[in-house]
Amino acid sequence: MKRIITKLLFPVFLLISIASLSHAAVVLKDTQGQSTPFSDLKGKWVLINFWAGWCQTCLDEIPEFNRFYHQHKNDPIALFGVNYDAPPLLEQRNLIRRFNINYPSLVGNPAEDLSLGDITGVPVTFIFNPKGQLVKALYGGQTAESLDKVISESKS
Repeated sequence: MKRIITKLLFPVFLLISIASLSHAAVVLKDTQGQSTPFSDLKGKWVLINFWAGWCQTCLDEIPEFNRFYHQHKNDPIALFGVNYDAPPLLEQRNLIRRFNINYPSLVGNPAEDLSLGDITGVPVTFIFNPKGQLVKALYGGQTAESLDKVISESKS
């Protein structure tokens, strides 16, 4: 019986290990030219918010993400925005200024590299724990309080 359980669980643990290792090789590049290996974010909560300029709910939550970012600037938390439409860099920078986004915005789409699957709608925010494991995908508009709540609940 023990052998059967071991044989059944081994593939599950192998997949989890492979997913964690694959995240280690991911490099997040922002619109300011900074490159951050995902492995450097170990020990921090990582939030990646996908948004679009044509999405009113996305635009409505930007002030909340700005507030969350400033409230946690000195905490072990990293927040990144990703424009779902992946416009050229100059256009993306203009949108960041236009919508007053204060937190780092990524160039390109890290969804595939981070095994997030297809992003079929926005806004969506992915939350990774300090071990680099995806703990939550939040669909719809968020507030600074809702983000704090998810992190707090995921700690326990």
